[in-house]
Amino acid sequence: MKPLRLFFCIATLALAGTAIADAQDMPDHDLAGSHDHPLVSRFAGSVITGYRAVDYDRMLLPLGKTVDDKLSKSDTVEGRITRIAYVAPAGKSALEIFRNFRQALSAAGFTTRFSCEGDPGCGDGYQFADAVVDPVFQQLESEDRGLMSKSLYPSNDNLDALTAHLSRPQGDVDLVLLVAKDDNELPGIFLEICEHEPMATGQVSVDAKAMGDGLASAGHVALYGLHFANDSAAIDPSSKTTLAEMAKLMSERPALKVYIVGHTDDTGAAAHNLTLSQQRAQAVVQALAADYHVAANRMTAEGVASWAPVASNATEAGRAQNRRVELVAQ
Repeated sequence: MKPLRLFFCIATLALAGTAIADAQDMPDHDLAGSHDHPLVSRFAGSVITGYRAVDYDRMLLPLGKTVDDKLSKSDTVEGRITRIAYVAPAGKSALEIFRNFRQALSAAGFTTRFSCEGDPGCGDGYQFADAVVDPVFQQLESEDRGLMSKSLYPSNDNLDALTAHLSRPQGDVDLVLLVAKDDNELPGIFLEICEHEPMATGQVSVDAKAMGDGLASAGHVALYGLHFANDSAAIDPSSKTTLAEMAKLMSERPALKVYIVGHTDDTGAAAHNLTLSQQRAQAVVQALAADYHVAANRMTAEGVASWAPVASNATEAGRAQNRRVELVAQ
C-alpha cells in the first residue's frame, strides 16, 4: 500500500504545483485602454491580455476544420472589427468556457454557422489557432505577448471554436470565438466581432444624367450606390435611390438597351464569385422590372466575378472599388 500512497501524494503535489504555476501567471489587470465589447461580456474572472479595434477591416470566418495546415472552408466579412484576447482563471476547462459562451450567444439571438470541439472536430488545434489568430496576432496590443501566445496556441489539440451571425436592424454582426487550453497553461480566449458598416468613404450615388453621360463617353458606368447583404444577392434598401435613377434613365431613353454586370473582388473561390456576381446582376434586373416597370427585354444580366478589376485587390480600398455593378450600353 505504501507505494500507492506515495504515488498519490506525488501526483497530488504535481497537480497542486501546476495550479499554483497557472495562478501565478494570471495577470491582475486588463490591458490598458481595453474593454469588453458591449455585445459580449467576458467569461467570469477573465483578464484582457490583447486588444485592438479598427473602424474598417476584413475578418476571417472559419467554417470548417483544418486540413493540411489550412481551414477546409472559410469566408470573410468587412466592417468595424474588435479583437480581444483573454486568459481565464486556472482550473477552468476550454469546454466549460466555450459552452458558456455558446449558450450566452444563442440566448442573445446569434445563429451558429460553424462549431467544433477538439480534434477531430476542429482538426489540429494548433493549426486551427494558427489559421485564425496568427494573421492578426501582431496587430493586437499587449503587455505580455508571450502569455497571450501560450494561452491561444494549444499543442495538445484542446481547442473549441465557433462562428456565429446576428441579424439586427442597425447592422448585422459576425463573431468568431476560439477557446484553448494547453497543458500547464491558463485557458485562452480569442474573440473577434465584426459590425457591418459601410466605409466612411467611397459611397457614391450616380444620378440619371451622370449615368447617361458615362454611357455616352465610355460605354459603361459603375454604380456604387447599389448595395447587397454580405455574400448575398439580397439588395439592401439603401440602393433605392440608385435604382430609381437607373429607371429614370431607361424611361428618358426608350431605345436604350443595357447589360447590367456584377463584379466582385478576388476574395474567395472564383466559381463562387462568378455565381454571386451573376445573381446580383440578375437581382438588379428583377428589381428594375418588378418595382420600376422597366421592360425586362431591355436588360441583360451578366456576372464576371473578379475578372475585370478597376483597382488592386491588395488593399481594402481597391477591393471596395472592385465590388460593383456596372451599367453597360448594348
